[in-house]
Amino acid sequence: MDVYQTEEEQIEAIKKWWQENGKAVVFGVTVGLLAVFGWRGWQNHIIKQTDAVSALYQQLMVSVRNKKDDEGKTTAEKIVKEYGDTSYAVLAGMMLAKYAVADQELDKAAEYLRTAMEKSDQESLQLEIRLRLAEVLSQKQDYDQALNLLNIEKRGAFDDRFEELKGDIYVAKGEPVKAADAYREALIKAKAGSRNVSLLEMKMDDLGKNNQ
Repeated sequence: MDVYQTEEEQIEAIKKWWQENGKAVVFGVTVGLLAVFGWRGWQNHIIKQTDAVSALYQQLMVSVRNKKDDEGKTTAEKIVKEYGDTSYAVLAGMMLAKYAVADQELDKAAEYLRTAMEKSDQESLQLEIRLRLAEVLSQKQDYDQALNLLNIEKRGAFDDRFEELKGDIYVAKGEPVKAADAYREALIKAKAGSRNVSLLEMKMDDLGKNNQ
C-alpha cells in the first residue's frame, strides 16, 4: 500500500523533499558535471604536455647525435625545469649529468643523478642511475659513499656491474684483496648472465701483476 493515500499528499511530500534536498541535488549534479568536463580538460592538458616534452626530448637526442653540446644542455635544462614530473625529466637529468662529467663538474653531476634517481619510478632505470652516481662519487674520491650506494640486495641484471665497480673502487682505495673478491664475484655473475667477461678477466690479471 502507498504511504501517501492521495495525489495531493504525494505532491506535497515531493515539494517538501525538494525544499529540504533540492540544493544538495543541484550541487551534486554540478559537481558531477564539473568532474566529467574537468577530467576531460585535464586529460587534454596532459596529452598536450606529453606531446610538447616528447618533442623536446627528440630535439635533445638530435643535439646529442650531432654533438651540439650547448644546444643539448639548453634543451635538457628546459625539460627538467618545465616538465620535472615526467619520465623525460629523469632522462634529461641523466644527460645533464653526462655533460657535467665531461666538464669536470662532478658535484653538479652527482646532484643531477641524485635527483633523477629519486624521481624515477622504474627499477631498472634507478639501478642504472645508481651505478652512474657511484662512478661519479668514485671519481670525486668519495669511495665510501660510492660503496654504500652499491651495497644493496636487489640489483637485478646489474649484479655483475655492481660488483665490477666495487672492484674498481677497491683498486682506487688501494685494497687489492677486496678488489679481487669483487672482481671474482663479478666474473661469476657475468658468466651466469652470458655477458662478455674478457674485460673482467683483464682486470683480474692486471690486479695480480700489480701485486706480485
